Amino acid sequence: MLSFLYPPVCPLCQKEILEKGQNLCKKCREKDIFLHEPLCFCCGKPLDHKEEEYCQDCRKHPKKFIRNIGLCVYEEPVKSSLSAVKYKNKREYAGFYIEEMKRRRGRQLKSIYPDIVVPVPMHARKRRKRGFNQAEIFAAGIAEITGCPMEPRLVKRVHDTKPQKNLNPEQRKKNLSHAFQGEKEIYHRLGRPGRILIVDDIYTTGATMQGVAQALLRMGAKEIYACCIAVGRGFS
Repeated sequence: MLSFLYPPVCPLCQKEILEKGQNLCKKCREKDIFLHEPLCFCCGKPLDHKEEEYCQDCRKHPKKFIRNIGLCVYEEPVKSSLSAVKYKNKREYAGFYIEEMKRRRGRQLKSIYPDIVVPVPMHARKRRKRGFNQAEIFAAGIAEITGCPMEPRLVKRVHDTKPQKNLNPEQRKKNLSHAFQGEKEIYHRLGRPGRILIVDDIYTTGATMQGVAQALLRMGAKEIYACCIAVGRGFS
């Protein structure tokens, strides 16, 4: 996964031809797309004040996972770039994000010592239509960084929910409250892993991550961590 060749165009603006040896065009190299402290100790969202440890949302609604490790702020041009991966089959762009995750968050990810990496699952109907699950692509790269296996079948999506981007925060939580189910037979075959790292492309309200974490905890997992390529500001 980490040996992906970078595309001939910039994975952020998707336009300019890359200079030799560069992974972004000159214009995009000048943009600060990455997350910086202070960040919420739980969900990883940017905080306004460095004195804070947790965002208002995590204080008000405790999460099922211990911590989410993010890479980028979910704003342009990252939004369009990740959308191209998901909807335009630009899977080659994933190489840039995985390499940056290794460089900027590799030590933090390794310090979790996960037993297994689990991508956020996609409903079978949607998977057949799209042909791939982008979370699996990123999860394979994260698994290589951490040195642990990836198992995409441990949790399945049992309900083909409405697209999250069209719903408000409360609707998102309700939409995903019973959308995921753990596969107990696979869980037992894996030796009942206690520390699990969930991987997705985007974190906004956290409803998806909560749903997957809950399914894993119901099977017997003890500690859940999360990793996302991009984390949104605010709670919408």
